[in-house]
Amino acid sequence: MASNGIYTNGQLIPNCTETWASLSGGWSTYTSWEFTPLLPLTYTTPVIDFGRIDTVNPLTSFSASHPMNTTINYGNTVDSSGGSIDSPSTVNVTPSSAVTSITGRYFQFTFSVDYDDSAGDSVTPFIQEIKTNISKDTKQIFKDSIDSSTLSGSTGQRELSVPGDLGSVISAVITPHTATSTTTYVADTYVASGYVETIAGDITLPHIVLDKSTDPITLNIRDLNTYGKTNIDCTFDAVLVGLPGMTADVDGQIVEA
Repeated sequence: MASNGIYTNGQLIPNCTETWASLSGGWSTYTSWEFTPLLPLTYTTPVIDFGRIDTVNPLTSFSASHPMNTTINYGNTVDSSGGSIDSPSTVNVTPSSAVTSITGRYFQFTFSVDYDDSAGDSVTPFIQEIKTNISKDTKQIFKDSIDSSTLSGSTGQRELSVPGDLGSVISAVITPHTATSTTTYVADTYVASGYVETIAGDITLPHIVLDKSTDPITLNIRDLNTYGKTNIDCTFDAVLVGLPGMTADVDGQIVEA
């Protein structure tokens, strides 16, 4: 762990900007800690090894004098000492902001606290307790009768929107509904009009394939009961498994929805 503060009475408090040269009075002059605090006060955790590369929710809780900002560095490898993440990616989290899941194996948190200028307070910032958690706990939700035409994208290629209570979708089981329609059995003009090119009152056979290489997941929807397996929209049910959504509360703690 690393900090620019000092520990006293169970709290991490700011160091001061003064030096020994600044203390020109006698010893009896200094009866309390009333120097200029070195701010912002920061605390950095050791590197946390999740054990494998995965998509996770970085969660925090703490006790501090003021709301805190959090910087999360993450990556897949560390240096030979294990104390530094190689070429880390960075996420900055401020109070009352949205937070998204991140993918990596190694994680390191830096917390930062300063005066609340908007409140005009004079309480010297301090940190009393910090906890972090790399969570892979998932939740499962069920969605009934989703009309794909209401999703972003184009006919036959729709984006699987993430519901508000999920931050990301890890897996999805999609069950399309059939519907009655007039379908093309063979290509128009392939045979004379009035023969077998259409079947009135036939059913659509929606076939949905997930493309998980995209973010969000793409739904490729085809009608298997038409010539050329045409792109269509359809209604479907879905069972979605994913990580809960996250947000930073008014104090800056990262919590799940």
